Amino acid sequence: MELYQLKTLVTVAEERHLTRAAEKMHASQPSLSNHIRALEREFETRLFVRTPKGMELTHAGRRLLPKAREVLAAAESFGNEARLLSDELVGDVRIGLNTDAEYLRIVQLLGDLGERHPRITLQFFQSSSGQILDSLRQGRLDAGFVFGSFSSKDLDSRHLEQTVYYAACSEEWAQEVRDGDLSDLAALPWIQTAKDCPCQSLLDRILAARGLKAETTVQVDGDEVTKVLVAAGRGVGVLRRDEAEAAGRIGSRIYCHEVEGLEIPLSLAYGRRRDEDPVLRAVIEAVERVWNPEFKQSFTS
Repeated sequence: MELYQLKTLVTVAEERHLTRAAEKMHASQPSLSNHIRALEREFETRLFVRTPKGMELTHAGRRLLPKAREVLAAAESFGNEARLLSDELVGDVRIGLNTDAEYLRIVQLLGDLGERHPRITLQFFQSSSGQILDSLRQGRLDAGFVFGSFSSKDLDSRHLEQTVYYAACSEEWAQEVRDGDLSDLAALPWIQTAKDCPCQSLLDRILAARGLKAETTVQVDGDEVTKVLVAAGRGVGVLRRDEAEAAGRIGSRIYCHEVEGLEIPLSLAYGRRRDEDPVLRAVIEAVERVWNPEFKQSFTS
């Protein structure tokens, strides 16, 4: 019996589907089938049956599943304790970035970790907040920056700041935006981001509360495209002030109009109980130090 076989047993039991379990474990479906068959041969008992709804545990499988979870938890605890006893923390941490690295202070993060834990390697993956949360739940990421509030039994987070957004436009639209109220603003051509963008959803709710809806002329996926189109005078877009300043360097000067309530929390999210891993714990604390110079270590050994 191998640990990877027990992990397959638990993952297939949770997903109830070989294909989904294979995606979550970054393995092939035949490999997972072989793991299950090997366990069944070794213990001479059937663990799963195939049904129209997917993979169902047998009575024996249901009895053994809690034991498999206990063994995996003990192995993880052993590894964490061993790393704590080492002179240096060593490991890789996969982090999702939901916006540009400059805004997320990635250079400062690398500097902090380089001084304290030079053998921790960070791997960065650009994505959106919603996709980062999904990847965390599926185990494809260890941590990730996300905008917006979320509630999950599987995930925890550290709040970093309240990020303020503005209705940004080029100079040719500025006078109309400056002199008008929210209804005049909503009537202008808008560059809309994807529906799963927390900031776009927040803007939609703010407008809907007043019986308004933005007049969308183009829909984009990503901050960079929004900046370019705003700078080109193609409409009004939701941008942070630093993004609006960057857009101004691309094209004409950018005017930022304040919209009451258009601010959203920025957090570092990670798997619940994953902070027991000393390597991930060190990264979380480094992010806290970068965003809050007065941060005091909040984890206990």
